[in-house]
Amino acid sequence: MDRVLLQVRKRKDRHRLEEWLSKTCHILLPDAEHPLEAECDLVIIDGPSLRALRPKVRARRKAEEPVLLPFLLITVRRRSSMPGRHLGRVVDDVIVRPLNEQEIKARVANLLRMRHWSQELEREHERVMKLAVTDDVSGFNNTRYLHRYLDRVLDGPGGKGIHVSLVFFDLDNFKRLVDAHGHLLGAKALREVAQTVHRVLDEEDRLVRYGGDEFIAILPRQTKHQASAKVARMKDIIAETQFLAKEGINAHLTASFGLASYPEDAKNERDLLAEADRCLFQSKAEGKDRITVVDFAEAA
Repeated sequence: MDRVLLQVRKRKDRHRLEEWLSKTCHILLPDAEHPLEAECDLVIIDGPSLRALRPKVRARRKAEEPVLLPFLLITVRRRSSMPGRHLGRVVDDVIVRPLNEQEIKARVANLLRMRHWSQELEREHERVMKLAVTDDVSGFNNTRYLHRYLDRVLDGPGGKGIHVSLVFFDLDNFKRLVDAHGHLLGAKALREVAQTVHRVLDEEDRLVRYGGDEFIAILPRQTKHQASAKVARMKDIIAETQFLAKEGINAHLTASFGLASYPEDAKNERDLLAEADRCLFQSKAEGKDRITVVDFAEAA
């Protein structure tokens, strides 16, 4: 049920509005100590309240954006520029006394429809934005997300002085599984690998499918020593898991890893990616199923 806040000073008007709207809406009465702070879907406000609370009205509308929190202004029939000045900027509709039940109900229903549409648009926007940074195969993040996230972590307000470790890894001899069982099961195996690795990651960590059977794990606020222990767990959990078990395949996979850290090994995003990729290449060249860390001894 939609929530309607009656920010109206006249008790008689509040009682009439409550009587007319209570069958279809949950009515909220004004709080003198905390005006306009109640969670609601529509505010009905009168002229004196608007004059007294105009900054709070603007702030509340701003806080709700991009979703619309509609305001319906009740005013008197007189020559005043107030409704015209505020319509569309501070309030979304105006109704002139004397109040009429059918008109109030119609205006309220229309404003609530506008709010519902704005909520639906915001949900759709969030869904599209999520799809834009989600990898279709693994269900985790894609390279578009990778660059946005690294930009935010490294160049954001808190980026100076923090450690960020980055892990490149890919599956060893994954083509054999695809050749033996087909691309559909190969894609399912990639999803299972991503889900398996994700279990050892922390909430702030991010997993990205870079392409093919290659992944990146971003480990914010973790030094190279801290990240090395986590990468070892990633390597072990892949080796210990039987993939495509429901299909009766029980595939065993291993992975090769390259680890680099900011700011020890790189001063920017591009160099960080390049260093981790170089370490991955070294792991593959030296026999696979191993971890290579910049300036660390190889961990088999």
